[in-house]
Amino acid sequence: MPRIDVSKYFSLMSYENFAYYYDSLMDEQFYDDYFKFINEHADFKSVLELGCGTGEIAIRLAKAGKEIYATDLSKDMLEVSRLKAMEADVNLLLGRVDMTDFVTDKAVDLILCLCDSINYVLSKKKVLRTFKNVYESLKYNGTFIFDVDSLYKMDEILDGYFEEEDADDFYFKWHVEKTALGKVEHEIEIIDKENNEHIKEMHYQQTYDIEIYLSLLKQAGFTDVQYYGEFEEYHDKSQRIIFICHKRRGGK
Repeated sequence: MPRIDVSKYFSLMSYENFAYYYDSLMDEQFYDDYFKFINEHADFKSVLELGCGTGEIAIRLAKAGKEIYATDLSKDMLEVSRLKAMEADVNLLLGRVDMTDFVTDKAVDLILCLCDSINYVLSKKKVLRTFKNVYESLKYNGTFIFDVDSLYKMDEILDGYFEEEDADDFYFKWHVEKTALGKVEHEIEIIDKENNEHIKEMHYQQTYDIEIYLSLLKQAGFTDVQYYGEFEEYHDKSQRIIFICHKRRGGK
């Protein structure tokens, strides 16, 4: 798994340090596979990405000539995306958006919400509101692709997860605990030893059974929905569930 030299980004805010560290936890091939998957399942030119994180997918789409508007609720994540887009020499339109409360002035071909961003929406009511926002922002025959962590991952894989790294210039700790069915809390600690900065953050996630997501999608207007386990056929030990939802006229 390729790793990024985190230390060169310590002039940024601490949460941005975690953002770059997060990239180092992900295999580059994962993003390449996701980019391929998106192109195989959607016909699109214009894209809205919700919860773009550090911009890995958005930058790939921009390089492919797509019209991409990448959004996140975190100003720090958006700043990281901006810096990475500059490094990649691509123009990336960025904005701070709450996925549970947004409208667009122009419908788009594709809306993305990837890498378990939906799991940060902590109630069914707000998940439904997000799905309705997405539905209203899509063109007819447009596509919504999102993923969630499965109940299996939340309850059996993430519970008790622990990672720690103590380097010369920084310290990083990530600990996950299950708090209820489908609910976990992440404790993240970062120490910048060179700049004497220390943060501890808690992140909370919630997931649901597939049938609940399908019901919420139907309530929002989506009736043409498929789902996969990672990039393959779903099975009961799939850790990431990817939903592909098409907006059809008349709900057909």
